[in-house]
Amino acid sequence: MATSVRLSPQVQRLQVRSPYVDIYTQALSNPLRSPVTVDSPPSTTHSHPEPKRWQNPGGWGARHMNDIAPFTLWNGQTRKFRSPTHVELSWIRGNFGDGKIGWTGWFIWIETANPPLPVPLTIGCMPVYFVGTGETHFEALPRAPYANPRVPDPCPTIRLPEMQFPTKEQNIMVLTALQPLADVRAILYLPNWTIVELRHGDGRVYKPKSLPGVVAGRTTLYHHEEEPFYKAMKDHTRVRAIDPQQYTNNNDQTLPQDDTNYLQRSSLTPGCRLECGFGLPGSMNEFVTCATSSGVKIRNARGEQALTVAYHGFLKSKDVYHPRTNTDQIGHVLDALPELDVGLVSLTPAASARFTNNCYFQAQPPRMFLEGDQINQGAWSEVDGMSSGLVSLMAYGSMFMEPMRPLVIPRSISDTGGPLLSAQRSES
Repeated sequence: MATSVRLSPQVQRLQVRSPYVDIYTQALSNPLRSPVTVDSPPSTTHSHPEPKRWQNPGGWGARHMNDIAPFTLWNGQTRKFRSPTHVELSWIRGNFGDGKIGWTGWFIWIETANPPLPVPLTIGCMPVYFVGTGETHFEALPRAPYANPRVPDPCPTIRLPEMQFPTKEQNIMVLTALQPLADVRAILYLPNWTIVELRHGDGRVYKPKSLPGVVAGRTTLYHHEEEPFYKAMKDHTRVRAIDPQQYTNNNDQTLPQDDTNYLQRSSLTPGCRLECGFGLPGSMNEFVTCATSSGVKIRNARGEQALTVAYHGFLKSKDVYHPRTNTDQIGHVLDALPELDVGLVSLTPAASARFTNNCYFQAQPPRMFLEGDQINQGAWSEVDGMSSGLVSLMAYGSMFMEPMRPLVIPRSISDTGGPLLSAQRSES
């Protein structure tokens, strides 16, 4: 029987000592259940208690299970969040303290030295996060001074709606309109504005206020640095409230990883630790391995089954072990889609019989595959990492990047026998 909590003591300690993201301690309904010790066999299943974790989680206006606000800040007709009224603001202060409160068009942030237990992920259906006292709050804003709202809109025939992702056709029209004006490396659509990444180092010079500040009816800002926009924002993240170094493995000082052997203890599920075999004797990877986690088991029209894995974790060896190379070999990478970073593993009969998609530790079990353009802006999802446990994610940005030329890596380094291709689209 599969277990609904990770059996790793390090991951368990990391979860219960994370005050700013602890969404289940003291909650009326606790999907984490009671912790299961390593010395006792798991006895729970992945059926989750009522009430549901989310109301309408497929887009903006979702309400988290810990959101007890007696109001909603989302207007489904105008598709916009409104600011809290004085009465609503008083309710927020009465429940979460007198620290600073701020909001943008799509989330609210609250300063507090004592985050609530449980932590809600929304307040009045508006996404929320809590920061420490005195912590600086940063917006996703680039610094290049090129935007000028008085420069004519180069794409006046369309008007991109706020609070939703553009279609592929709309994105093509925007990029086509920008092509004569700038060399675009990537474009990022956030709920209320667009960020255009300009190619760096091509010798092109842009004067301040020389580019349109409105494109397709939306506020447009520009990023012009060697680093991509989100990498350049790495120093603007919130103060680290969790230090994984406090939960290292006492034997080898590695960071927390759930290396429980679930094949022997219960059942294999999505999120279990996997490790590739050692490299070829005499190669630079002879004593090197790489760890990732399991995906889902899929079946084609012919009834053939395979386990999905992150392909970059099996470039050195196609042998698949759980949880480490000194334990059980559960399969072999039989095929791959390198451009999607997906490997397909043929499981051993024993591993296949003990694998189930019906549970995903503390996260909701996966039900279907979705392409990027099938995900709504503001939609919530869950993942359960072997180093973090449960993490809730919200899709708020859509990025289109120029396709890179195929990068051919020598077989002795990649051991792939073919080129590695970059993906053209990613979701934030």
